[in-house]
Amino acid sequence: MKSKIFIPELNSLRFFAAIAIVIFHFGRWSYPFDNSTYPLSFNLAVSFFFVLSGFIMATVYNDLKTFSFKEALNFYLKRFVRIVPLYIVALILTVFFINNGFTLKEFFLNLFFLQAWTPEHALSLNFPGWSLSTEMFFYLLFPFVFPFITNRKKLFSFTFIFWILSNLAVFVLCYFNYDVDFIKYYPLFHLNEFLIGIWAGLTYLKGINKKGLLFFFGSLLFLFFYFPLVPDYNIIHHDGLLAPIFALLILGASKIKSIILSSKLLIKLGDASYGIYILQFPIYLIVYKLYTDFNVFDSLGEEGRFYIYLVILILISYLSSVTFEKWMKKVFLRKVA
Repeated sequence: MKSKIFIPELNSLRFFAAIAIVIFHFGRWSYPFDNSTYPLSFNLAVSFFFVLSGFIMATVYNDLKTFSFKEALNFYLKRFVRIVPLYIVALILTVFFINNGFTLKEFFLNLFFLQAWTPEHALSLNFPGWSLSTEMFFYLLFPFVFPFITNRKKLFSFTFIFWILSNLAVFVLCYFNYDVDFIKYYPLFHLNEFLIGIWAGLTYLKGINKKGLLFFFGSLLFLFFYFPLVPDYNIIHHDGLLAPIFALLILGASKIKSIILSSKLLIKLGDASYGIYILQFPIYLIVYKLYTDFNVFDSLGEEGRFYIYLVILILISYLSSVTFEKWMKKVFLRKVA
């Protein structure tokens, strides 16, 4: 049984997080981001997404108190339909337009969401897809882990001890200069973020009284002052170091009533956030190829190229959310409760 919980403010935050990642990848050299240190930390929005994923799973599927094969299969089908179709489209587009070639091994690793488990191939082909490889791992575990977590009396202690141990392992590996790709992309190092998200979701369901405003603005203020301090080589931040802060941000946003974050426009853009994230690289390849083919690459300038690309990406992602993605759900989920 799926609970009908929708929090518009979180949908809007998904949009801003997706745009932050696009800026990190392709917009850091465009005004006004070229004169700021903040974009260097925008890749940490992936950590925000992992925490948010756990939060949403815990609130939407909070009735899964005991393991059931039927409910697990329904859960997997819904996650498959939400993630896989557009992911495959993005992968195929990347294969067609990528310039530096690829191997069959890279293609099949990406096709079956295994690239993050082989860190040397984590960023192969559609490189943002590494996080979907990790997400699929979380989804695979969720029907088994969630009943165990919800039945624990000391959920807070369990979750944060795991978070501490996970980040301690990352610190040790960094100290001994272990393989950077392994540290940054290996799914097990990101599990703490998903678990903290689950804790935040269950905390939301139990109620946080009137602390929402404090959580929201307190976490925003912390990030505002902390992000400029994050070094360019922020590997120790990449595996959930800021996950508790993101959890507080999500908890706060879930309890405040914001006219801006609950606006219809931002909610619709939030629906397009997955498309913005997974399509960012193939659309970049296509749009920048068009710039070259039409001989306008240099004349547009850095800002012109990026902002035109960004508008096209948002428009295509929105159209995908209301057509292709909606149609996929309709076709595959007709008989699922």
